[in-house]
Amino acid sequence: MSQLSAEQLTQRAHECRLLEASELDRAMSAAGGRGTTFESLQSVLLKQEYLTNWQIQRLIEGHRRGYFYGQWKVLYLVGAGTFARVYRATHQKTGEIKAVKVLRNRYSADLDTRERFMHEARTVMRLRHPNIVPIHEVSDESGRTFMVMDFIEGQNLRDFVKAHDKVKRHVALKMVRDVAAGLDYAFKLGVSHRDVKLSNVLLSTSGQSKIVDFGLASVNTEVDVDAAGKTNFNPRSIDYAGLEKATNVHRNDERSDVYFLGVILYHMLTGHSPLEETRERIKRLSPRRYREIVPITNYEPDLPHRLVILVNRLMELDPEKRPQTPGLAMREIDQTVDAIERGKNQRYDPEAAKKDAENYQKITHREVEGSGKTVMVIDSNQKIQNALREKLKHLGYRVLVIGDPQRALVRFMELDPAEERPADCVIFGCSGLGYDGIQAFNEFADNEETQNIPAIILVTAGVKKYLADAKISDQRLPLNLPLKFAKVRVALRKLLGSSTDDGLMDAQAANDGTTEI
Repeated sequence: MSQLSAEQLTQRAHECRLLEASELDRAMSAAGGRGTTFESLQSVLLKQEYLTNWQIQRLIEGHRRGYFYGQWKVLYLVGAGTFARVYRATHQKTGEIKAVKVLRNRYSADLDTRERFMHEARTVMRLRHPNIVPIHEVSDESGRTFMVMDFIEGQNLRDFVKAHDKVKRHVALKMVRDVAAGLDYAFKLGVSHRDVKLSNVLLSTSGQSKIVDFGLASVNTEVDVDAAGKTNFNPRSIDYAGLEKATNVHRNDERSDVYFLGVILYHMLTGHSPLEETRERIKRLSPRRYREIVPITNYEPDLPHRLVILVNRLMELDPEKRPQTPGLAMREIDQTVDAIERGKNQRYDPEAAKKDAENYQKITHREVEGSGKTVMVIDSNQKIQNALREKLKHLGYRVLVIGDPQRALVRFMELDPAEERPADCVIFGCSGLGYDGIQAFNEFADNEETQNIPAIILVTAGVKKYLADAKISDQRLPLNLPLKFAKVRVALRKLLGSSTDDGLMDAQAANDGTTEI
């Protein structure tokens, strides 16, 4: 029972700006007037929705702050993590309901944590997709840092799995497909999640899965301390750190999101996490945790062959054997759903799985050859632009097309030191630029900012006599127009160090033989 009187409660509510004097008078009158009991007043305040239980409890405890963040009035606590708390809140003017995520007090004075929180939130603000919980506002007010996002009526997938033990196959596939779609959208904008897990996926009342805390894994991370004693934030969760240590890839490998997409699907289908669940840092970082996964068929021996293949591919320890992007993972999910719906429900067959893996590599190799690489095409000839754009995108390359060489050079010159370079290789075309194409090719070779970037120059008959002027090297190759696209493909593989199987590539290149540029 509260030690407050009704009068003390009304006074605190007014001082904290939770209620106007007129609202307090009406509530007090409805509760029986002056001299009413605390319990009677509390009952009226709750029934008429003047206050929530959370607000009343904080008033009882004597809290005078934390009820407002900007124009948002907090109604109650939704969830809490190591770094932040999430509240349901209403806008004071519009009555709109949103979720407000607030950095904990203990981190408010930590400039690195606060700046990282705000920077990551601003990054996520540009993401607008049905399977991503959007962030609408980020602010730092009176020493409290917070962000405003959609409030999702429902629960996270971890609680959903706990409540249901395991998830029906078609439902699990739909959920993981939703997550893959959100990851794919963000991936195409250069953003990876870095902390994909059941608790970071919300399930709305309509059954739609939505990713939350997108890009905020750098806030909820382990920290590294360098030789000088300076703390550096590591933009990944500890589980990602363990995976990337086990697979010996760089810390920002975009394929890690795909692996943990598989972890989510495994967990939903079986009710068991494939990774040992522990709070011990050493165990979570141990490569054994990722190398000793219990086969999913040990838990669910009757799973369809295609579904087991999907889970195993998403969770391939060798990152080269996983789908290379969330988009490719989404495509495999769709193919699995289609196969099951067409009646392909036979149980898993390990021998058939080996053949499936070989066939898959042949089918998908073309589409991942350029994954993660960007090619810049510099030529004013629209026909050449269109031909290269179409063929390169088909191989998985990201393609930038620029007609003016000087504007292209500026793209490299004006980079912030922390930014990645605009392209991994540049193709110069003389079809539209003429001799200016050779001059631009040489200027890129001489410029300090671009001299180490591999390049190809496509030489037309009209400027072939000037080819001796071009600064050719092992990293700067000439090709004569017209030519088969296969030659461009071979040159790119040589310059970018592709690990593609040569025999397979040669066979595929032969299929490009009829395509002339």
